[in-house]
Amino acid sequence: MRNRQQRCRVAVLAFADARKDARTLNVCRTLATECELALWNTTPGQCTEWQWFAVEVPPHGRMLIRWLRFVVMLCWRAQRWRADVLWAGDVYCLLPAVVLRWRWNARVVYDAREIYSSLGSLAERRVAQTLLAWYERLLVRWVDRVVTSGQRDAEELARLLPLRAVPEVVLNVPFYAEPTRTNRLRERCCIEHDALVVLYQGAVQRGRGLLRAVEAIALLKTAHLCILGDGDFAGAVEHHARACGVAAQVHLLGSVPYDELLDWTASADVGWCWIEPISHSYELALPNKLFEYAMARVPVLASDLPAIRSVLEEFPFGVCYAPTADAAELAAAITHLHTHAEVYRYHAERAAREYCYERQQPRIRRLVLELCQNR
Repeated sequence: MRNRQQRCRVAVLAFADARKDARTLNVCRTLATECELALWNTTPGQCTEWQWFAVEVPPHGRMLIRWLRFVVMLCWRAQRWRADVLWAGDVYCLLPAVVLRWRWNARVVYDAREIYSSLGSLAERRVAQTLLAWYERLLVRWVDRVVTSGQRDAEELARLLPLRAVPEVVLNVPFYAEPTRTNRLRERCCIEHDALVVLYQGAVQRGRGLLRAVEAIALLKTAHLCILGDGDFAGAVEHHARACGVAAQVHLLGSVPYDELLDWTASADVGWCWIEPISHSYELALPNKLFEYAMARVPVLASDLPAIRSVLEEFPFGVCYAPTADAAELAAAITHLHTHAEVYRYHAERAAREYCYERQQPRIRRLVLELCQNR
């Protein structure tokens, strides 16, 4: 058992640019107050609260090659740091976490932020999906604790994986903030002051309802769709916008650092949180964008999926429509949300006080410190 006078050493592993990864940053900020922490991610950065290490990989190219390079370089470069607890930030960090566990005699926390055995991005790549599910099931045997982003995901993971304990739910929510309405999106995209701005933020992938969003915008002459995020579906969105005659009303802006996101979000009129149930992971989705819109006091148009619906029934800061809803229905919903924005913002403020990261921090600290003390 570890001496209680020593600070627990934690290594957070992220196969991502942590500057733009809300969940990784929030975990680091939570643990840095109690532990000596090092973050290993794919992008250089600076931080006074913890050590920031970059294992740089090419931004483009085959995913498998980029991942293998990350794993090999991380295991080689991190071996001298020595941690008591490793936080594997997603399924792709499981292998290096298990390798370093053996080397350091450390504990491992696996952040299963999705149902990786049923990903939307792999819905049409059955072989890749099967291999990823096998990889996860094999390596999770050396994991001490699992965390996930929703109760439904926790129940599904307990059913699917050979776990040592029931997964801990850590909601993917932002820290509480009092936002100020801005014009950042209008200024960046040269949008008229009286135009309606619909915002989607997140990965630009199939299954996020982005083509349907373009079709809805085509029915609203003064509306614009702004997309904050990157992904391989961007070309399809641009092509569809041209086909619908609204290329000038659809703006793909790329991703922004997470610490700037609230200002961008607070300049929108309506938030788009449309998840198509193309995989089991998407069916159970409780995306962080839902809570980020609430924190920015932006009314939400969401798909009627169980986890999302339960939040909006408790705090009605938006409306749910069936995933089969057509563009005309969604255009009408956007207009309704904008017309009654003050009512929805009132409920968004209530939701923001309940669904904030300050309420998640105690369980993260307790979980990691218990593993460290019982090492």
